[in-house]
Amino acid sequence: MEKYATLKNRYPDFLSLDELSRVCKISKRSARYLVEHGIIPALDTGKQTWRYQIKTDDVIRYLQLREKLGSMIPPGAVSSRTKKRNNPHFGNRKTFSRYITSGQECYVMEYFKHIYSDFDEILTTAEVVVMTGLNKSTVLKLLKAGKIKSLEARPKYLIPKKYLLEFVVTRRYIEAKTDSESFKKILGGFEIWITTKSSR
Repeated sequence: MEKYATLKNRYPDFLSLDELSRVCKISKRSARYLVEHGIIPALDTGKQTWRYQIKTDDVIRYLQLREKLGSMIPPGAVSSRTKKRNNPHFGNRKTFSRYITSGQECYVMEYFKHIYSDFDEILTTAEVVVMTGLNKSTVLKLLKAGKIKSLEARPKYLIPKKYLLEFVVTRRYIEAKTDSESFKKILGGFEIWITTKSSR
């Protein structure tokens, strides 16, 4: 902590996204990725100005961890769409099963509980699309087939969060492959999260 003592003296208890990017010497897009994927905890105020309030202590903990693990943002995760297309790895489809072994499915549920702790206990179809990274037509098919359990609510589905958590540990989701950008971000966050968890 002595190495970062000047940060605590120089900055207030909470930082903004701009301050986070300056302290960590990264782009604002990278700073937003760290916050939105729960790598650095933050309070989302929902305001247009100073939306995220980030504890200086949490930033220091992140910097210490970064020294051990290196960059904690997956390659290409915050690149422009054009740069991604020029990347030879762009389009490669990864799955949750790449990062866990049989019997570790509970880690996926734990991760979802962590990153979506602020979501309501009853979800809409649109929220399930956001949370899973799957496209709307796929989610609707899964709901119709009962693969994702829901409450009877026509014409709209209402999905208890506990049912979604049950779904994300199934092989259907753990082995799901999609080019959805939101799915890639969720999976990239999981890769960092489980790497961090394993290093503790």
